[in-house]
Amino acid sequence: MMERLSLIIFVFFLALSGLKAQENALYTQFFYNKLAYNGAFSGAVPGVELTASAREQWMGLDGSPSVQSLQANIPFTPQRVGLGVFLRREKIGLTEHLTTNLSYAYHLRYGDYLIGLGVNARVGRLTHDFSEQNIRTTRPFGQDPLLQGNMENATYFNAGASLLIRSDRLYAGFSVPTIAKKHIELDDPDDILSSGRGRYWHLMAGYSIPMGRQMILNPQFMLSYSADIPINLDVNLLLDIGDEFIAGIGYRSMSGSTGNIGESIHLLGGIKVSDNWFMTVSYDIGLSSFRRHHNGSLEVSMSIYFGDRAKTGEMRSPRFF
Repeated sequence: MMERLSLIIFVFFLALSGLKAQENALYTQFFYNKLAYNGAFSGAVPGVELTASAREQWMGLDGSPSVQSLQANIPFTPQRVGLGVFLRREKIGLTEHLTTNLSYAYHLRYGDYLIGLGVNARVGRLTHDFSEQNIRTTRPFGQDPLLQGNMENATYFNAGASLLIRSDRLYAGFSVPTIAKKHIELDDPDDILSSGRGRYWHLMAGYSIPMGRQMILNPQFMLSYSADIPINLDVNLLLDIGDEFIAGIGYRSMSGSTGNIGESIHLLGGIKVSDNWFMTVSYDIGLSSFRRHHNGSLEVSMSIYFGDRAKTGEMRSPRFF
């Protein structure tokens, strides 16, 4: 009973802290959600791409993070200009976090490489819901002066910049999605944005290695850093099989996880549903001592492609950088 109560208190205060740890978008399939981290990927595709994703983190634990997102990557002038739209909803504990991120990128050719320069603007809304259906108390609801069924809201703005270098087989990107450490308040009557947020720095890279005529090996990694949050490293090794299937394994490590061999390992599979539809599923297996309290994390993505990629029948492969 005390262990379960401790878990509930942990999730509660994680929510009240303003989602500091989840301010950084966490995706096992970060290679299919690059716009969440780096706006310079806007337009770095042959045709319009739409992707919907859902992630259930730490399944079986009350109040654990639940994330849904929708993104659009829209190239205008081929190989030159692109726009990106990323919509995200996250629910953790008593807190809901909605964000809208718009990005623009301009791409320059330098020899065999394309260099993308990106900027992004983000508007977010935080809601703390202390209504009765979300609170469990030992006394009749409303007797505690701190729990009166109220809701707290705040709206904020932030902006970022990014860089991308890519070729047919290689990509490397660096980004700071929110330059201002403290969000610019647009509306905060309850003063829930008073504390500073972590400024995240993202470094990601990947390389495509042909393995015969039908398979391509794609090692990729992403490093995320903030002064307030442990360093997060994601490493994935994906195998593209005959332009029909994707199979892979990954590993996540966080600094500060003393006594653990890492945060989680990941299993991933993908299938080409049709010429312009592609679906991927990944499952995270916990490695830290916290794994005893949950049943892993599940992430599902569905993508649809228009333009050149749909016409040629090419599916979403990580080698398409």
